[in-house]
Parts: sequence; structure tokens; C-alpha cells
Amino acid sequence: MSVFKNLNKTYLASISLLFAATLWGVFWYPLRWLETQGVDGLWATLFIYSGTCVYFIPYFKQSFNEIRRSPMLMLVLAIFAGWTNIAFFLAVIDGEVVRVLLLFFMSPIWANLLAYFLLNEHLTLNNFLALIVALIGMLVMLWQANMDYPWPTNTSDWLALSAGIAFAVSNVVMRMAQAVSSRTKAIVGWYGVLVLSVILLLLFQVPLGEPERSTLFMAFAIGVTMLIVMNLAVSYGVTHLPVQQSAVILLFEVVVGAVSAYLIIGETMGIREWVGGGLILSAGLYVSFSESEKMND
Repeated sequence: MSVFKNLNKTYLASISLLFAATLWGVFWYPLRWLETQGVDGLWATLFIYSGTCVYFIPYFKQSFNEIRRSPMLMLVLAIFAGWTNIAFFLAVIDGEVVRVLLLFFMSPIWANLLAYFLLNEHLTLNNFLALIVALIGMLVMLWQANMDYPWPTNTSDWLALSAGIAFAVSNVVMRMAQAVSSRTKAIVGWYGVLVLSVILLLLFQVPLGEPERSTLFMAFAIGVTMLIVMNLAVSYGVTHLPVQQSAVILLFEVVVGAVSAYLIIGETMGIREWVGGGLILSAGLYVSFSESEKMND
């Protein structure tokens, strides 16, 4: 009976991750739709996360007491988690969907490198080679015939890369803040998005325009429903599956992103992008497997 129960839980966790990866893979579409309705990316982020943060209101007082245990770490987490989401949202609105996803998936490599410098974790030869492979993949993707050096040529590339780096920093900070619960870390990260988006809107004086009230409500509803469901699904999946299985399943997001972008807007990727992306994903998968083996030792 217990074996059947475990199998059932594993099956549900796999379905949960596939569902989450599918939603993340098509999440670019509502963001672009909001922009066509006159809601800029930063404003869309603000309204979406205003809806998402409603979920955490009942837990805020309890979490505030935990935040006081590691105030500086939580501040760093809020800043980098905030930038992760803002930069990713802005990147998929203006950039090539699959290219943005692939550059963002450099994050396991950055996290491994940061863990070496900040957490004094041992960097094995194999992980170092994985880092080199991922960097080669990134350079292959960024290479242009008229360039002396491979370098991001547009804002969306920079945003995607910075989002991946910020996500890696966020993961390292979460590991450092052992005295803080996962729920509180999520609250800090999501409210970080909210506050940072307000700061950027004021700093750059981004006008809201004149969108319909129903459009703003839709942005709020996306945060209340779609974004919360995606995060809860990921949380359930990674809790009940080994790290390497979760990593493989979540890569389905890239497949969904490629298919949806092709079907909806006719976006295609060249052979150079796929070769570079394949190197990045292979290196990221290897790092995920290595981390799982270290946890099991």
C-alpha cells in the first residue's frame, strides 16, 4: 500500500512540474498581450505581483519576525529576486522567447560558481568543465558575423542574462539564510518584485497610459491565479521528486516556449542558437545532477 502511495505521489509531482513548466513556457503571451493593451512591462509586473502578494497577507506578521533574524540577507534576497522577475518579464516581452529562456537557463552555472566563492563549496573539475561548456554555448548563441567579439547586442539579451545571474544569487542567499522558512523567503522575494518595480517606475517616470480597467484587473487576476498556481506547482513537484528529475522535467518549459512562440507569432531559431542552447542546457543539467549527488552523499 505504501509503495502504491509513493508511486502515486511521484506521479502527481511529475504532473505538477509538467503543468508548471507548460504555464511558464506560455507566460510570455499574457505579458505581450498586456503590452498591446497599453500596459508597459514594468506596470504589468506591478499589477501582476500585487495580485500574487495578496496570497501572503495572512502570513506576513509571522514572516516579519523571521525576517528580523537575517535582515541583511533578506534585503539582498528582495533586491535580487525582484530583479530576477522584472528582468525576465521585460526580456520575454521584447526578445525572442526561446533565446531568452536559454540565456536565463545559464542560472545553474552561475549558482555553482557563486557557491564556490560565497559558500566555499568545492568546485570539482567536472563542474568546472560544465561551466566552460555553458559559456561556450552562450558565446555560440551571441556570436554575430559582423562582430569582433561575441557580446549581447540587444537589451533583451542583457535582461535575460542578468535575470539568470540574479536568480543564481537569490538561490545562494536562500541557502545562506537557513534560519528563515521557505514561505518567508518567497514572501520576501515577491514583495521585492513589488517594491523594486515601484522604484523603477518612479525613477524612469514610465507612464501608465490609458488601458481599460478590465485590462488592469486581468493583470491582477494573472497574479492571483496563474502565477500563484505556477509557484505552488513547482514547490510541490520539487519537494517530492529528486533534484535531477525535477531539473529534466522543468526544461520542458523551453520546449513549450519554442512551440508556442512558433505557433502564435511564427518565431523560429537558427541552428547556431539551438547548438548554443543545447550546450547551455546540457551543462545546466549536469550541474543539477552533480548537486543532487552531493546531497545524497
